[in-house]
Amino acid sequence: MHNINTKTLDLNLLVVFATLWDTRNVTRAGERLALSQSAVSHALRRLRERLDDELFVLGSSGLVPTPRAMELIAPVREALEKIDQALQGGDAFVPATTQRKFRIAAGDFVEFLILPKLIQYISHQAQGVMIEVVPLPATNGLSTILESGEIDLVINTPMTLGAGLRHEHITAIQLVTMIWAREGVPPGRFPLELYLQRPQVMIEVHQRTGNIIDRTLNDLGLERRIGALVQNFMAMPVIAAQTGYICNLPKLIAQVFADNFGLSCHEPPVEFPEPELVAYWHTRYDADPGLIWLRERVKNCILA
Repeated sequence: MHNINTKTLDLNLLVVFATLWDTRNVTRAGERLALSQSAVSHALRRLRERLDDELFVLGSSGLVPTPRAMELIAPVREALEKIDQALQGGDAFVPATTQRKFRIAAGDFVEFLILPKLIQYISHQAQGVMIEVVPLPATNGLSTILESGEIDLVINTPMTLGAGLRHEHITAIQLVTMIWAREGVPPGRFPLELYLQRPQVMIEVHQRTGNIIDRTLNDLGLERRIGALVQNFMAMPVIAAQTGYICNLPKLIAQVFADNFGLSCHEPPVEFPEPELVAYWHTRYDADPGLIWLRERVKNCILA
């Protein structure tokens, strides 16, 4: 038997082979492949020479495969199907049947805001999908991590990142100011004098980078009192409930804490810009149907 060098093998010959297997006729194979009868015969002759086997012989009802052809048909079909899937972009993403894990890098606020609704949907409509939320890595390595596929999606406030990344607006975050409900602060805009006088609890990372609240107040020549710095936003309403401190939280989730901790929600004393929530991914995965589905589900969780 000849030693077959697959690097120099014309894959079109395998397509002709599989078509001949189906039709058992050179003329019908040519019609299916849009080739002439002589072109199909020539392809079969070349394949016979490469494999050192007749592959098909004439029988009473048409071409009959040889034992060697019978050995080859299954792996040839499988190889051609895999090539076709790769060129077509792989298997379609079907949420109801797909088995896949997505890794999302996000802060605890995003986890609290999005994850419960996302998992609720998955538990009913995409039970083979698993979501893993991981901490936000350093921004200087984020592009590499997204490119490698180690993380599928980053959800955060706007960041300056390297080339090769895509981003999509998820939502704007409207802030509210919270304080003890028993103090009886009237509904509506929070009193500015009380806002500046009363200590506040805030996320420590914002203290280092400067956040929209302090920047806005500084532009007005004002400054708030910081009574506590915390690492986790969920600690803010708990501390406010126990101390009487003020805290500022996204409106989308503030009411949950207000009802449970005896706090009231108010419009901030001045108009603060609304932080933007953005999803980031790498251009390598622009056409990934699973990632497209995930981004759409994340947006729907915000709107629900």
